[in-house]
Amino acid sequence: MAAIEDALQAAERERAGLGRRVDDVLARAAVTLGNGDDEYLHREPLDSHHQDLFDAEIVNGQKRLRELGAAIAHFRFIKAAMQSRFPDYRSRPCGGDINSQ
Repeated sequence: MAAIEDALQAAERERAGLGRRVDDVLARAAVTLGNGDDEYLHREPLDSHHQDLFDAEIVNGQKRLRELGAAIAHFRFIKAAMQSRFPDYRSRPCGGDINSQ
């Protein structure tokens, strides 16, 4: 049960941090994109390269966020199943020693 809780917490922390990073990249990409209708026609090659890097980073980040969402759902399901099968088990307190139970 402790391993399930640890994995769930780690996945939730990773999702929160990655979500902030993806939001940051989205904001930076929006700034470099410009706001003109024909911006892409006059964009410098270096700016296009940076935009391509942002796009790849966003796609990879969003893919990982979906994977983490699925993993978190699975960990929660497993945790609920364990709790239903072993209702007398008490979770260890945060930072607690597993041997103190």
